[in-house]
Amino acid sequence: MVSELQDVRTFLAGTAPFDALGEDALADIARKVTVRYFRSGEEILTSGARNDQLFIVRSGAVELRLAGDELTARLGSGGCFAYPSLLRGGEVRNTTTALEDPLAYCLPQEVFHHLRSASEVVRTYFNESETERIRSAVRDLKLRRASPLQQTTIGDLLAHSTPVSCSLRLPVSDAAGLMAESNVSTLAVCDEGRLVGIFTDKDLRNRVVAPRLAFDTPVGEVMTPGPRTLPGNASAAEAMALMAAGGFRHIPVCEPAGGLMAILSATDILAHLGDSAIDTGMLVAKAPGPDALIAASRQIGDSFARMEAGGFHAEHTMRFTSALGEAIHRRAAQLAEAELGSPPVPYALIAFGSLARSEQLVGSDQDNGLVIDDRVDAAGREYFATLGARISDLLDLCGFVYCKGGIMAKNAEQRLTASEWEDRYTRWITDPDEDRILRAPIYFDMRAVHGEAALALSLRERVIARARASSIFISYLARDAQRSRIPLGFFRNLVLEKSADGQKIFDAKGQAILPIIDIARTFALAEGFTAVGTLDRLDALAEAGRMARGDAESLKDAFLLVNELRIAHQAAQIRSGMAPDNAIAPGTLSPLERDYLKDAFSVIRGGLDSLKRNLAGGLA
Repeated sequence: MVSELQDVRTFLAGTAPFDALGEDALADIARKVTVRYFRSGEEILTSGARNDQLFIVRSGAVELRLAGDELTARLGSGGCFAYPSLLRGGEVRNTTTALEDPLAYCLPQEVFHHLRSASEVVRTYFNESETERIRSAVRDLKLRRASPLQQTTIGDLLAHSTPVSCSLRLPVSDAAGLMAESNVSTLAVCDEGRLVGIFTDKDLRNRVVAPRLAFDTPVGEVMTPGPRTLPGNASAAEAMALMAAGGFRHIPVCEPAGGLMAILSATDILAHLGDSAIDTGMLVAKAPGPDALIAASRQIGDSFARMEAGGFHAEHTMRFTSALGEAIHRRAAQLAEAELGSPPVPYALIAFGSLARSEQLVGSDQDNGLVIDDRVDAAGREYFATLGARISDLLDLCGFVYCKGGIMAKNAEQRLTASEWEDRYTRWITDPDEDRILRAPIYFDMRAVHGEAALALSLRERVIARARASSIFISYLARDAQRSRIPLGFFRNLVLEKSADGQKIFDAKGQAILPIIDIARTFALAEGFTAVGTLDRLDALAEAGRMARGDAESLKDAFLLVNELRIAHQAAQIRSGMAPDNAIAPGTLSPLERDYLKDAFSVIRGGLDSLKRNLAGGLA
């Protein structure tokens, strides 16, 4: 008897959510559990019947069918069933049948309800909906990993700050005097109470002193016009990402109506954070040459690991890392231009994939190209061939390695005029086939990171309109998404691969992140939405009523949950001196985390099924 109780206790200690309970609670449960054995084919519970027990599969397997008909789930060892009827206090909805001579631990309903009232973990786990469990898991991760920068708004940092401003017409000499008198390095330049620019120490040096302009020059002629702004309720983390992307140290903070509240400096953030993460972006933006840019880029991994250690949420970590990647791409293009001379016609350096979506982590290869003004001549094409090669070569040295698929400005097919790009997209859309579709999806995540952004924006709008009009193309995208191998077996077990060192792993990016990206992208293109980021696309679909709000939120939660695990994995690798990858070993996760991961895979599979039903057009 003692050994049997110990066996029950040991099993529950390794099974979610009971693994979160203490030894005393586990011992108490073990004493109250009854053990039941069922033969294959035996009906355990019948739809419509009353139930007063929680069933925990010890061994074997069971099958659940809604109303005895539609397959709901197949559960193996560690799976729990019949708890929705306990939560509702009503009838069983699923008929449960024994598949592989299951042995089950049965827990009386009064014990079940006592556990739920005593433990937040148990209560959260036994929410009726798996989507609610994922949402709770993401919420819990956010609470456990909340950083000071995410909890702090810009308004909190500047609660007692008063901006120093001047008019457009103020002479530079007076502006410099005002800055010295007020002990500030930046002036807000306003016109009739509205912010129109900023005047900084850098502007004074580079735009007045260096070119020897007269000191009675109006500030409006030498200011930095149209600066990026943020509202006071934005997080300090958001401000940090914006500074990193732009390589600047000051951000005007404005009211919703446009009135100036304050000017946030990098010093304000650093004083609160006590860390130098912003400095990486500054080093990138100010890199005087390739060697300095390469040196600055090598700090990205450490900045990423510090963010993870500081508790930044996945969406902020992705945005910050993407901001640094964007800054490196921009500076690489600027250095290449400085070497080759000014471009003969306008152009845009465009990013595809994760950088375009602002979802980049560390260790990414480069996916980019050039959109060139249609007026370019033969000599201009030679210039851009050299420029594209210089940019790609420098990015490779900065850690954005050459794309194995050739999606980089170094290759001629990635250096096209706006019209040529449009023709290329048109061929994909009007004459799709499986080979073309394999390469096409990443190109529909596209954004300018340097140069004439209007070229890329205009192209994207025309392409999206054309894609929306082609149901055949959309159906090919939906079909292509079905290639994803979701690592979830029939019995809700994780179907894993073996790594070189023998560990059982799954590809977090390929088997979880990319399928959600595909789902969001395909549905968004079908509706003609111009959003690029995955979360933005899901929000747009829900707002427009093109996807059920609950489905969109579930996919967002699954996306964030897997990325939280992926970020923690990569940060640990960086701290250990290893190259970051996406191969996560579920054995390193807690039983509860593994169950949440299974919930996420179930949601992803449901999203792919919806994509197949609604958009595959009979092709899948």
